[in-house]
Amino acid sequence: MKSTPVHCAVHKFNFPNCAVLPRSVTGLSGEEIREAAGLSADATVDVVFGGPPCQGFSMIGQRSLDDPRNRLVYDFVRIVTELDANYFVFENVKGLTVGRQRKFLEEVVEAFQKAGYDVRLPWKVFNASEYGVPQQRERLILIGCKRGLALPEFPSAITRAANGTSDRLPAGPSVEEAIGGFAGRRSVR
Repeated sequence: MKSTPVHCAVHKFNFPNCAVLPRSVTGLSGEEIREAAGLSADATVDVVFGGPPCQGFSMIGQRSLDDPRNRLVYDFVRIVTELDANYFVFENVKGLTVGRQRKFLEEVVEAFQKAGYDVRLPWKVFNASEYGVPQQRERLILIGCKRGLALPEFPSAITRAANGTSDRLPAGPSVEEAIGGFAGRRSVR
C-alpha cells in the first residue's frame, strides 16, 4: 500500500470534498484531473489557480534560470489549456519580475497568449498586508481568460499594514487580532 504524503493528507482532511492527486504535475493531464474531480469531458472549468515552484526566481535563493523546477510554470500553462479553463490565476514570487527572470515572465505571458488567453497587463505585485493579512508578503499575480471573455480587473487594496502610516485605508489586523483566538484551543478528534 502506497502512503500519501503528509501535505496531501492534511489538504484532504481540511477539504474532504476536493480531489487530491499526490504526484508531479509534469506527467499529469487535464483529462486525469477531470476524472479525479468527477468532471465530464465537456464540463466547463471556470478557473484554475496555481503557484508553480519559485525557487529559481526567489530573491532569497540562487535565482537560477537553469533550475529545472522553473519549467513547471509551463506545465501550469499546459494544464490551464488542457482543461480549457475560462480563467486562470497564476501566483509566484516578486523575484520573477526583476532582472533576467523578467524575460522568463514575459515568455510565460506569451505562452498564455499563444494558447488563446488574454492576460491582464501590466501584471501586478500584491502585498498581502493590503488585503487584510497580517503579513508583509509580496506576490506576483497574473490573471487571464480565454480570448473573447471579459478580462478581470485586479482588486484594489482594502487595508494598510498594521504598522502602516497611510490614513487612506483602515489598518489591517495584527497577528494577534487575526489568530489570537486560536491560542489555547485544542482540536477534538
